[in-house]
Amino acid sequence: MHPVSDLSRRAVEAPASGRSLQLLLLCDFVGGSASTIIDHAMSLRKSSRHAIQIFNSKGDLSDALEFDRFDGVLIHYSLVACMDDYIGPNLRAAISRFKGLKAAFVQDEYRWTNETTDALRALGIHVLFSVVPPEIIDEVYPQERLPGVVRETLLTGYVPAELLGRAVQRYEERSVDVGYRARKLPAWLGSFAREKWLIADRFKADAAAYGLVCDMSTREEDRLYGESWIEFLASCKAVLGTESGSSVCDFTGDIQRNVEQHLARDPTVSYETLRDLYFKDTDGRIILSVISPRCFEAAALRTLMILYDGHYSGRLEAWRHYVPLRKDHSNMSEVVEVLRDRARAEEIIDRVYREVALNPDNSFEAMVAQVDRVIDRAFRPEMAAAKSPYVDAELTALMLKERRRATIRKALQHLDRGRRRPIETAWVVVVRAFGVLARLVRTPLRRRTKQKIS
Repeated sequence: MHPVSDLSRRAVEAPASGRSLQLLLLCDFVGGSASTIIDHAMSLRKSSRHAIQIFNSKGDLSDALEFDRFDGVLIHYSLVACMDDYIGPNLRAAISRFKGLKAAFVQDEYRWTNETTDALRALGIHVLFSVVPPEIIDEVYPQERLPGVVRETLLTGYVPAELLGRAVQRYEERSVDVGYRARKLPAWLGSFAREKWLIADRFKADAAAYGLVCDMSTREEDRLYGESWIEFLASCKAVLGTESGSSVCDFTGDIQRNVEQHLARDPTVSYETLRDLYFKDTDGRIILSVISPRCFEAAALRTLMILYDGHYSGRLEAWRHYVPLRKDHSNMSEVVEVLRDRARAEEIIDRVYREVALNPDNSFEAMVAQVDRVIDRAFRPEMAAAKSPYVDAELTALMLKERRRATIRKALQHLDRGRRRPIETAWVVVVRAFGVLARLVRTPLRRRTKQKIS
């Protein structure tokens, strides 16, 4: 038996559901990351009744991080469980050895499905927080492949609290009639995912006849993040939207590989040809359809939603919370009529604000409470930490040290590759690598100098 501290011994003797656990959240986000990722991770730390410390890291870690200081480890969906670029071999082995509670958040579950399932099983996950609707979760994650694992369905996003009190322009003051941003998703995701960009093309083509002012794009370079996205959404009278998800669940990855290889040979091949060749029988068999986080953002910012009719995870109702647009766009004139009728538009806007944006069930706090309940049920006394927990400053210093180590490792990898190149190329790599190392040394010195001056 391993020795336990007084703190851990008292924790073991206490009821599992009656104490605050020490949990580590492994994740990967930077300043430019999508706000939904940051909001999700930070809400766990802020609102959980448990003490959650964030370790922001991507790739592999040394053995310096002591997992036995925690009662449990949470793997955020910003880390792809089955890829070494996100969870390296050493970190993977450390999580597998860890005797505490282990939980993972997973999204985009239409890809790498079998590999992700195998990785979660190898890590010894006890709880899987998924966005797959409960009615089809057995098809995506069969119990025999994850024996004993608790599977809990969450939403892809929730209402950001800071948007609820935000001052926004009135409906009639907004300069854009209808706005939209999305990316053209890969063909192998199927017909359902294609709707995310087809809706923009079709709507924009019809909008000219009605004299609508539109700001729409499905180009990657036009995507907006953070405050820029929020400002854009708040400048539009209405926003287009569809359910998020996919109608192809690529369990083995063969569909994606076959489609990408075909596109490499013939970039002009049509979607219909790719579908008929590689996923005709798979498209629509399992449809992952959920509400998008941008629906909650639009509701909070009092932006009218024009959406393809759908279920939207049971949170939105057509004509009550949004204006339904038929998928063949045959009711375009009806949609425009509402858009131009300020009273009718504001009636829907006010209702979705009250019933959806202000609904506590749609808050990040509700999500965290759900996560806490599942963790409480899954935690067992023998999972308790063997050592006293890290203090925040100690863990932050360790995180920065691991980042520097990762940067040095990359620099050395560049050097190693340079040895296999012509001499002149190798010297360029050497110079760049030493530049990286120099910056790592100078940065702490600059910080100390600034502190002395101040």
